[in-house]
Amino acid sequence: MKILFVCEGNINRSQMASTLFKALVPEAEVLSAGVYADHPGEFLSAVSEGSIAAMKELGFDMSSNIITQLTREMVEAADKVILVGSVPGGSIPEYLKNSVKLETWDVPDPGYGQISIEAARDMILKDVKQLAEKLK
Repeated sequence: MKILFVCEGNINRSQMASTLFKALVPEAEVLSAGVYADHPGEFLSAVSEGSIAAMKELGFDMSSNIITQLTREMVEAADKVILVGSVPGGSIPEYLKNSVKLETWDVPDPGYGQISIEAARDMILKDVKQLAEKLK
């Protein structure tokens, strides 16, 4: 099974979700991407100390994760696509918005100060556990 986690910039929410899901379902192919990834190809450690520190509290090292820009091909290749929270203005590509594979989780964006990174992580962990159970 191929799962794609998506958020706005692939810096916080989708990175945490993919890391947690990989740990719970190691046999799954797990990817993460951002609708508007401003730093594609860069290591997460160059951009987001907050999510790295929050995940380190749970024993995960995301510092070498790579930031990835979402593409139509990624959505088409995935079995399930999870939009981890909203994208400002709801401006997501039609190919994502119209995908029958799309599920949206209600996780506020810590990058805009809507929620602490730790609170977002904990919400994502709960959702990831539920998804892992559902897919068993």
